[in-house]
Amino acid sequence: MLQFEKIHGLGNDFVIINAIDKEIKNYNQLAKKVCNRHFGVGADGMIVAEKSSLADIKMLFFNANGTEANMCGNGIRCFSKFAYDNKLVKEKKFVVETLAGIMKTRVLLNEKKVELVQVDMGKPNFSAKEIPVFTNDKSFICKSVDIEGKEYTISALNIGSVNAIIYVDDIKKIDIEQEGKAIEKSYLFPEGINVNFVKKISGREIELITWERGVGKTLACGTGAAAAVIIGRKYFNLNSKVNVNLEGGSIGIEEYDDGRIIMTGLATSVFKGEYYNYE
Repeated sequence: MLQFEKIHGLGNDFVIINAIDKEIKNYNQLAKKVCNRHFGVGADGMIVAEKSSLADIKMLFFNANGTEANMCGNGIRCFSKFAYDNKLVKEKKFVVETLAGIMKTRVLLNEKKVELVQVDMGKPNFSAKEIPVFTNDKSFICKSVDIEGKEYTISALNIGSVNAIIYVDDIKKIDIEQEGKAIEKSYLFPEGINVNFVKKISGREIELITWERGVGKTLACGTGAAAAVIIGRKYFNLNSKVNVNLEGGSIGIEEYDDGRIIMTGLATSVFKGEYYNYE
């Protein structure tokens, strides 16, 4: 029997498990089982809490298909709520070890429960080699490419997770299932990538839809929102504080003068339960 809590960040939902004092075998297979919406709990991903020698707590993240990812923007907000509400950390400000590095988080309470979480996501990495993206250039920013007969202007970067950003005039014309998958699986990105289509509404507001690597279409993507603002700041005259509208709700993204990205958004508990078929 395995205790868990299901928490969502704007509809991007996760099964979260405390493994600090429990040995669990094969996280990859477990993630595929619990995330299955027909035979499991159902979620976009599975998150595991472990002890850390580098930070206050460690977060492991697995996509619904069982693959491990470095980090997840919505996931770390939900994880932070889980850690604080379940007294795995003592302070409202704490640091989380992830495969993407150390993340600083701060929880904001409503009636002693976490409602909002603020995450310092650090600075973006534009290295094409580290994303990776198939190019001879050092970075891959505002590049025109043809994918399955359609022209796109794509920017790729890493802000905890790797994201492709495509600004468009009419987001309603995008077939996210077909186009998102085609870009994710294209020769350009040998290890796949999150694909985000963005429409600028004003200097303070954008709209975003996402196809996530290893998951598919999701209602929200925190790292995608951050990446969209980073590119928008450089090339589309966005302000330093931007409201990002996603299908599941809104995330606040702020770029500090030193280039650090701060994300603020909801984290909402759905239910707690016990999962039996995990060994």
